[in-house]
Amino acid sequence: MRKVLIVAPTRRDLLNLVDGRVLSRYDLVFEESPGVAGVFGSSDSTAALATVVAERLGLPGSGYDAFMRCHDKLVCRRIQAEAVPEAVPAFAAIDTHQRSERAPLPYPFFVKPVQGHLSQYAYAVDGPERLAEVLAAARRAQIRYLIAEELLDGRLVTFEGFASNGEVTPIGVTDAVMHENGISFLRFEYPTSLPEGPQREMAEIAARLMPALEFDGSLFNIEFFVGDDGRPWIVEVNGRMASQFAPLVRAVHGVSTYELQLELACGGRPEVPPARDGVVAASFLLRTYEDAVVRSAPDPAAVYEALPGAHVELLVRVGQRLSENDDDVLSHRLAVVALSGPDRESLLKRYEAAADLLEFDLTPVAQNSPWHQGARSG
Repeated sequence: MRKVLIVAPTRRDLLNLVDGRVLSRYDLVFEESPGVAGVFGSSDSTAALATVVAERLGLPGSGYDAFMRCHDKLVCRRIQAEAVPEAVPAFAAIDTHQRSERAPLPYPFFVKPVQGHLSQYAYAVDGPERLAEVLAAARRAQIRYLIAEELLDGRLVTFEGFASNGEVTPIGVTDAVMHENGISFLRFEYPTSLPEGPQREMAEIAARLMPALEFDGSLFNIEFFVGDDGRPWIVEVNGRMASQFAPLVRAVHGVSTYELQLELACGGRPEVPPARDGVVAASFLLRTYEDAVVRSAPDPAAVYEALPGAHVELLVRVGQRLSENDDDVLSHRLAVVALSGPDRESLLKRYEAAADLLEFDLTPVAQNSPWHQGARSG
């Protein structure tokens, strides 16, 4: 068994690593230990740290520089524009320290931090007043650099794959289902319902882009908007696994992306079994749209008993104010529920049953965030 150092494991990591296939093949350690063959991290922060530790130990990995070329949205856009220009929207950098309120692109456009996640501080800007509001709020939040991008439309999907020895291998494409506010995710469905053409084009884009980013030896994911004409446009690139989708890949392919990333971390080249016929999976976000204090949280055991194979990740704790959590600007996540079944209709019914069993006692509190107020007015 190969020994793998797990860097600062999250609750999600621990839930997914308690897997018979993983524990039978890897000796997982959580502190410095001799004989480590690989280093593992799944989130933006832990994956970055894992690349640093792996480099210092001379172990396999994507390397910190390649990871950051993906993570820095402006740097990544510039490389995309060279490698896959047909998939890149117009974009421009914004330095919030410069007091000019001049629009960097024609209205409307989208603005987000150069380094950020979970749609935090990300907004559509439809005119000068809105731009001034967003820039002022960014300065208050001490965000120095933003990126403005051409507003995209279409279906939002995530292409996940891995790079090994200069070759990109697709895993699959996951559909995002959004709330009507256009910011908050309701669920992710796998595999995609897109036709083969756009999926093939996304794989071809990834095969050119990841070598241009000098990215190798790790899972990655690329978010795309796919227009009505089937043309994919890159939203962003992440130089890490899409950990929330791991139970979905496990249900459909029989192997988790945690297992794939562990193999890559040890210098191996994993294999992805074909998708099973008649199996679909989804990851649901149980959310509330007002700030509150958590008075009580449910025990997921009731869901596991009622819905065998369910995967529940609680994201809040008793006594916590929801706005303290790492969420988007319009909602607060309470839990992630992953389910599988024969079709999407059955998944929705199973989720309704799970949500009924996950009762949170929440005491509302006043909303006073300038970001929240700005988003409501847009």
